[in-house]
Amino acid sequence: MKYKVDEWVIYIPYPNDEIESLAKIKKIAVILNILPKDDFYDYEIFIDGEGKIKKVSEDKLFPRPEPTY
Repeated sequence: MKYKVDEWVIYIPYPNDEIESLAKIKKIAVILNILPKDDFYDYEIFIDGEGKIKKVSEDKLFPRPEPTY
């Protein structure tokens, strides 16, 4: 797996969508769990600012750039 528990990522629900406005939706999330390989999804995430927990596949997650202060 590419990400670790407690790692902050960018969640893009529709990364390859032809509708440009859907492809631009980006949300900050944190990895809660790495799911078993036999599960359809790869990770369980918490979406910051929404308070939602979701199961997602790895292709919808992207590295979060380090903040610059």
